[in-house]
Amino acid sequence: ALTKSLDEALSLWKQLLEFPGAPSVRSLEQTVTSLHLLATLYKLQAKPIQALESFLLLRSLCRRLGDVPGVATALSHLTRLLLQLGCASHAQV
Repeated sequence: ALTKSLDEALSLWKQLLEFPGAPSVRSLEQTVTSLHLLATLYKLQAKPIQALESFLLLRSLCRRLGDVPGVATALSHLTRLLLQLGCASHAQV
C-alpha cells in the first residue's frame, strides 16, 4: 500500500517513455529529476526491481536527450543495484 503511488508513477512513466524521441513534457530537466527521485524512493522502500526499472527509464531518457552525465549517473546506480543483488555478471555488461 505504501508504494501504490510509486507503482502508478512508474507505470505512467513507462507509457510516456515507450515511444522514441524526447517526451512531450513541460520540463525535460524536471522529468529527469522525477525519474531519479522515483528510482531512489524505490531503493529506500527495498524494491530493487522497480528501482532497476526506474533507472533504466532514466538511462534511456538521458540517452535520447544526449545527456552523457545523466547516462553515466544512471549506469552507476544500475551497477550498484546489480552488485547488491549479487548479479555481478550483469553489472559488468
